[in-house]
Amino acid sequence: MVWPFIILSYFSLFIFGLTDNLRGPLFPEILKTFEVSDSFGSWMFAISSISGVISSYFTRHLLRRFDRMSVLQGGCLAMITALIGLAWAPHFTVFLGFCMLLGLSLGIIGLIPNVLVPLGAPSSLKQRLLAGLHAMYGLASFCAPLVVAQVGGMTGNWRYVFVVAILGPLSLLLYSIHSSHANLHQKPKPRLEEHKHKARKFLAPQIFLALMVSFDVAGEIMISSRLALYMRREWNFDLQQSSLYVTYFFIAMLVGRSLFAFVHFKQSVRALLSASIILSILVGLAGLYLHPIFLALTGFTIAPFYPLSISFISGEFPGELDDAVSYMMATDSLMLVMMHLSIGKMTDLFGIHQAMLVGLGFFAISFLFVNSYHRIFKKHVAH
Repeated sequence: MVWPFIILSYFSLFIFGLTDNLRGPLFPEILKTFEVSDSFGSWMFAISSISGVISSYFTRHLLRRFDRMSVLQGGCLAMITALIGLAWAPHFTVFLGFCMLLGLSLGIIGLIPNVLVPLGAPSSLKQRLLAGLHAMYGLASFCAPLVVAQVGGMTGNWRYVFVVAILGPLSLLLYSIHSSHANLHQKPKPRLEEHKHKARKFLAPQIFLALMVSFDVAGEIMISSRLALYMRREWNFDLQQSSLYVTYFFIAMLVGRSLFAFVHFKQSVRALLSASIILSILVGLAGLYLHPIFLALTGFTIAPFYPLSISFISGEFPGELDDAVSYMMATDSLMLVMMHLSIGKMTDLFGIHQAMLVGLGFFAISFLFVNSYHRIFKKHVAH
């Protein structure tokens, strides 16, 4: 067990989750301040996802030229700059520019932990430690709406939320300087021609699994980023009340991922992934037609999908983990662009209820990918 890898990864993903989930609860306030429509306002999510695609792609090349620690520290500096800009932006176009920079930083800081944990964990604990890693995302996401509600309630201004959030990447940057991370400053080894050929051979299954994860992430982020807006418009809640429902969502996610971190399930990964998606669709429908508390509970049902997927991908492509995870992060970002823009447009045309209903279809598409991978590539999920 390489503990510095594990601790730094957990800390990094906590900062990633906290920063990434501030905009969802603030979405209605930002729309109001800049006086923009839902579809145009959705660009605040979409443009950061577009830059996330770029960031995830180029981070692969950065990791071949620079050590992982230097890349992570660069991501922290970019995130600090982005948060300062989001707090200051006088116009929505300027705000979007800093959203792009935020997306670049998120692409870097989100990729590194998903690589370090599989490298630092023994195979017998890898699945649990990955679940624990993404429980940190759930914990951070739980904290994000609380920060929004607390800071927003005290100051009466959403901009101060981004000011306070600067403490996150700043503390990560300072912690990364600690001497225990010296081995992360090792320069990457040059890729041999044989390895390059092997990487090209695995490109198709890597992209396929990346799409499987991306459709699921799109459904998850659709709920978490629009839940506050849904509660404001469909249930007439205020900022603090609507933020509370987002908090419930992330509490449920934290509980779900913590469960998988401590409990070992004997079922195959494919069975667990399928169960996670089916339950998420059913609970999501209950949230839209019975009571919105069920929308918050989708955080629990979808919680294990991402860490289980990372565990599976690291097992399938142990020698190409940097590439496989970067493809996954890039397709995640690209899918989120499509999701945010389509959900924003549908909200303008048909209302937030219908938009979220259609958004659950992302889960259904992910289910198809889960259950066709082994047939298409003639592989069976063994763990």
